[in-house]
Amino acid sequence: MTKMRQLFKLIPFSAILLIFVGCATVEKSERQRAVLDLQGHRGARGLKPENTWPAFEEAIKFKMTTLELDTVLTKDKRIVIHHDSETNPTICQNEDGSEISKISLYELTLDELQKLDCGSRKNPNFPKQIPIPSTKLLSIEEFFEKVTLVEKLTKEKYLFNIETKFPDKYKVSEGVVKEHTNLLVKAIEKYKFEDRTTIQSFDMRTLPVSKSLNPKIRTSALFAPTYFQGFLMTIGLGNSYRTKILETTKDLKADIISPYFLYVTPNFVNTAHQSKIEVIPWTVNSEKEALRLIDCGVDGIISDYPDMLDSVARGK
Repeated sequence: MTKMRQLFKLIPFSAILLIFVGCATVEKSERQRAVLDLQGHRGARGLKPENTWPAFEEAIKFKMTTLELDTVLTKDKRIVIHHDSETNPTICQNEDGSEISKISLYELTLDELQKLDCGSRKNPNFPKQIPIPSTKLLSIEEFFEKVTLVEKLTKEKYLFNIETKFPDKYKVSEGVVKEHTNLLVKAIEKYKFEDRTTIQSFDMRTLPVSKSLNPKIRTSALFAPTYFQGFLMTIGLGNSYRTKILETTKDLKADIISPYFLYVTPNFVNTAHQSKIEVIPWTVNSEKEALRLIDCGVDGIISDYPDMLDSVARGK
């Protein structure tokens, strides 16, 4: 997702302008949801350490309807909330403040991972992010327990958008994908959150496995363009890429298509809605782009900045 932002910055403003116009002048499709789904990306990555409880608290503070998070399987077959399939020295350190090395999470136990401090180091890509020293990683069960307590206190109910993460380029077997998905579904069922949960993934093998295990859990197909595809879409081309990912989503019988925001045009949204597929793009961090997407009729928006999303979207 960071690479996509870098590409976006390199494209001339005149080309970018093509993306920002058009939706408001086209009759938009009615949303599939009664209320726009506001999702805090990795909790609230732009404001607090990503995929940690302080970030999820921030998303709750700004009234996000859905808590979005990433999950990885550990050596001891536990589901940990973490974006990368390796430890990340940029945002985590040892308890004594010393540097960590990149190690596959498949080689570490949950207990070993929870000895890391993943809150002291500020992510340099997010200047508004506030460090929370000594913040630990969460298992999926710990996350659900904390949300359950919050819901009892606030009388609110939250939705969950949970991604299964694997090493790039499908470096894991289908057996590992099934194992991860199965354990995640069991955790969701344990807390009786089936009706409130979506499982999403770039690894499409996850989605049919989830559907077969529990059809009540919704699925979302994630898509990111290459640099070249992103450039073509930015200058108003690339419709063949849009058609391809819509067809893939239909073939998977996924409930939601969740593309990088450059894919989204009025026609893209209309076509998805004709097949009863919701459109929830990522990662939308500017007010102008959020407003454009709302005008396109998207069903939800994923953002690193729940504060921005709250202020922009509540008026629509």
